[in-house]
Amino acid sequence: MSEALERTVVAPPERRQKPGLRAAFEEAFAMIEPFFDPQQGWAGQSLEHLAYRVVRDNFPALDRDDVHALVVAAHRVYIERHPDHSDHLPRPSELRRVDI
Repeated sequence: MSEALERTVVAPPERRQKPGLRAAFEEAFAMIEPFFDPQQGWAGQSLEHLAYRVVRDNFPALDRDDVHALVVAAHRVYIERHPDHSDHLPRPSELRRVDI
C-alpha cells in the first residue's frame, strides 16, 4: 500500500457506547462460563440463570440492562467456542431479562 493511501485510510468509528462493558467482559465471561457447560447442570437443567446473579454481585455498578447485555454476549461466545456442547442452551435471542 502506498504511503499516500495509508494516510487516507480512516478507522471506522467506534460503535460501542459503553467501553466499560467491553473491559468487564473477559472477567465476567471467566466467572460465568461454567454455568453454560452441560456437565455443570443440576438434574439435567442448565444453570445459565445463575450467571445473572454472579455478574450482578461482582459488577454492582452495572444496571440491569448492562448485566443482561454481558450475559447474552457471554452466552453467544460460549456457543461459538463450544458448538458441540451448546445444543442444550436456548439461543441468545431467547434469553429473558432477569431481575435480581
